[in-house]
Amino acid sequence: MPTETIDEAEAAGTAELLAIDAVVLPGRAKLTIDDLATKVGVEPDVVRSFWRALGFVDTDDDERSFTKHDVTILKSLVALTQDGLVDPVIALQVSRVIGMSLANVATAVVDAGAARSVERREAAADSDDGDDVADDPSALAVRAGELLPFMSEVIDYSFRRHLRAAARRRVLLASSPGGETQVIGFADLVRFTELSLHLDDRELADLVGRFDSLVHDVVVGNEGRIVKMIGDAAMFSVLDPVQGALIALELTDAVERDPILGGLRVGMASGPILARDGDLYGPVVNTASRLASIGRAGAINVNQSLRDELTGDRRFTLRSLGQRNLRHIGEMRVYRLRHGSMRRHPAAHPAANPE
Repeated sequence: MPTETIDEAEAAGTAELLAIDAVVLPGRAKLTIDDLATKVGVEPDVVRSFWRALGFVDTDDDERSFTKHDVTILKSLVALTQDGLVDPVIALQVSRVIGMSLANVATAVVDAGAARSVERREAAADSDDGDDVADDPSALAVRAGELLPFMSEVIDYSFRRHLRAAARRRVLLASSPGGETQVIGFADLVRFTELSLHLDDRELADLVGRFDSLVHDVVVGNEGRIVKMIGDAAMFSVLDPVQGALIALELTDAVERDPILGGLRVGMASGPILARDGDLYGPVVNTASRLASIGRAGAINVNQSLRDELTGDRRFTLRSLGQRNLRHIGEMRVYRLRHGSMRRHPAAHPAANPE
């Protein structure tokens, strides 16, 4: 790296950012967006489309932001679309999903490091040895470089496993009599806003982390998929209605036992859904979301279709709540799901029984 570049960064107070670039990004940035487009053999607008889809801020026309590595990756991506292996529109859609997902991964890694730094500073302030353990900002670059090999391997490993699972779900959906029918569930923490007003940042982070951990263990442990976490709520899907009911009951039981989380309401509905970019859409999704707002803590509300699929299974009881007017949906018969006479007793979730 030229001495002049380093001097300019130090004068501007951005030396640590320059260090991060040097460690994280392979190769020296020498190319403008027009240079990159020329080397790839496409118009600059094509480069901008993929750049934005991956979640990156536009660069100035004369800014040298790109390296040989960018050329290699973009060439491979464009070749897939030009050979007809991947539709260009689908390629952009998948790029958006990749960009959003990896932006979350990167942010989570950096945030975790920052939180650890705060803990070390607080520990130093409370100690009597006078040692200064505050991190030098440039140390972030070192940690990023150390994490790169591990994170690359983990992302590759996770993608392969999730690709297998997604393909298996698609095959099962295609072969099932119901076609695109799935069970959609929303689990919503009760009184979360009220609780958060009385917690400091660390306590609030612990609360959210506790809920995330519980949801992941219960949903995945019962063959479901977490579609997304939405602050104090979780959206999940599952192909088997029985597994969906077991997820809902286990979640509410675990939260009820937890001294911090307070309570949970769950709404579930089954029916045809639209899958796009890893998310799920359609009236069934909206219905499940609205059903999660009915009743007190511990309530599990389901639609008629899911009730019909569960009827006769002695592990569950389903009581009609009559017609309810769901916002933006209208009148709908709602049923309350509870444990039946053959209640399953799952192992207590570790987060629900702290030592």
